[in-house]
Amino acid sequence: MPKPKADRPAPRHKILLRAAYDLAKRASDSRVVLETEAVQVMYDGANCDGGCLMEDIADVLGIDPATTDPIPLNPED
Repeated sequence: MPKPKADRPAPRHKILLRAAYDLAKRASDSRVVLETEAVQVMYDGANCDGGCLMEDIADVLGIDPATTDPIPLNPED
């Protein structure tokens, strides 16, 4: 019999997305420009910054951060 929904842990990608949202929200709400490494969020029971989140996002996406460039914002990029 499946566990009741309230007792199931959230899927890993939802936890990761929520932490990324929290980081972006904190940076957006700040009155000063913040680097992602300067913003802390709670993730996996510990404080985590943008670099930590980027590594876990890359792992979930199956990409190598050392060799994968960001998607260009403009076709000319």
